[in-house]
Amino acid sequence: MILDVRPFWMIGMLCAIGCGVLVLLVRKSYPDYLGRVLLFLGAANICLGAAFAARLARAWDGKFLFHVASSTLIAVCLSLEYRGVCELKGQAPRKEWIFGPPLLMFGACTWLTFVQRNITVEQVVFDLLNLMMMVRIAFLLLRAEEGKRRSVDVLAAASYFVLAAATFAVVLDFFRVGNFSTEYNFSNARSVFNCVANIVTLGVVFPLYLLMVSERLNRDLVFQAMRDPLTGLYNRRAFEEIAFREMAGASRTGLALSVLMFDLNDFKQVNDEHGHLAGDAVLRAVTAVLRGCLRNEDFLCRWGGDEFCALLPRARQEQAAQVVERVSRASGNHTMSIGGHAIKVSISVGAVTYEGDEEDFSALVKQADAAMYRAKASRREEPSLALEGHSS
Repeated sequence: MILDVRPFWMIGMLCAIGCGVLVLLVRKSYPDYLGRVLLFLGAANICLGAAFAARLARAWDGKFLFHVASSTLIAVCLSLEYRGVCELKGQAPRKEWIFGPPLLMFGACTWLTFVQRNITVEQVVFDLLNLMMMVRIAFLLLRAEEGKRRSVDVLAAASYFVLAAATFAVVLDFFRVGNFSTEYNFSNARSVFNCVANIVTLGVVFPLYLLMVSERLNRDLVFQAMRDPLTGLYNRRAFEEIAFREMAGASRTGLALSVLMFDLNDFKQVNDEHGHLAGDAVLRAVTAVLRGCLRNEDFLCRWGGDEFCALLPRARQEQAAQVVERVSRASGNHTMSIGGHAIKVSISVGAVTYEGDEEDFSALVKQADAAMYRAKASRREEPSLALEGHSS
């Protein structure tokens, strides 16, 4: 069956360029890496539209643009999509997957167009290279993030797999027919099918890309609402919500729960002598120390300034005392070097254990805070201690 493929190239060009321009216009509204994801997606669609435009201009553009440039632009499109998916998934892109397919496509199409001309074989090579890239992008989309796969990522991967399957069917049809003539009629059923498959996939994948970006934007906004921007720990508001839930569970099950308050001794002196950037570095270092002393199920919060608060579900007084001891050892062995100066910041700790009595979280914090200040007072009497702990 012979069809005129040019209307399909026209539809593909308009859809791809329209999508690309739309993405490039809205990307500045998205922060940081999400803006870069949309930049790569927009550039990929522009390249795809330019490839269709080169095919449409066959009457006056000559063999180079029609065969070599258009095929290479599609390979560049897939490479840009691969780069965007890497950015989206937080994966380091591999240079061979970015530059390899376009260079291979350019070399193969140039050779098969001008040196050893065979446009049918050129189309087989074109389809195989595209197939390889589609499968690579699909598997990258299927990678789990934070231990789970997002449903929209799976849908996008399925779209690439479907397009790869359609491309593979086209390649099989080449070998089934077995006619690898020097010239190739692009207005045949095989070529039209491949073009339609690309347009349909663009129509499916494009909104899925936008949905993937929107999901990550919502996740980032939730994270920012719950986290301290300097340390990445829970902020006070989010921590209090978690504490309310955990205390309700402790009251219902009768299990213990411990609260620890941490305060950096002489932190004002660090800021005064070395500056606030040094103070920020100390806070981040202390965050790493505290995290290393807690269990995976424990919650840590930057309570305010140089104070931290930890919530230890199902931890009795003995377990809380063990955490205090671990923090004492870790803090005692931790010295920072800032601006050529060694800075050692000690930590005072107060701990209190909740065992199902009628207290609210604010009352527990007050008790832990009072215990922490008693530890500070004992430090002034014994200044050689690197960390003091008090349990109530």
